[in-house]
Amino acid sequence: MNSSDLHSDNTMRLLDIVYDLHGSDKGYPYQNVPFSSGEDGAVILSANLMSELSKEENQNLISWTHQNIESLF
Repeated sequence: MNSSDLHSDNTMRLLDIVYDLHGSDKGYPYQNVPFSSGEDGAVILSANLMSELSKEENQNLISWTHQNIESLF
């Protein structure tokens, strides 16, 4: 899989996870955003998103998500 296809696949997987977590949340995306930025600019993933990404089938998305989530939202 080339890098463009991998990026697209990871994007879709992450957005599916976020939708499953927040799709019925009336405050989303203006409240309860699945990440924040620390004072140093580092991305901090919400506890429920981190919990989903920690599952065996999603672990390969953790570092990719830290690098790319800001551009998706």
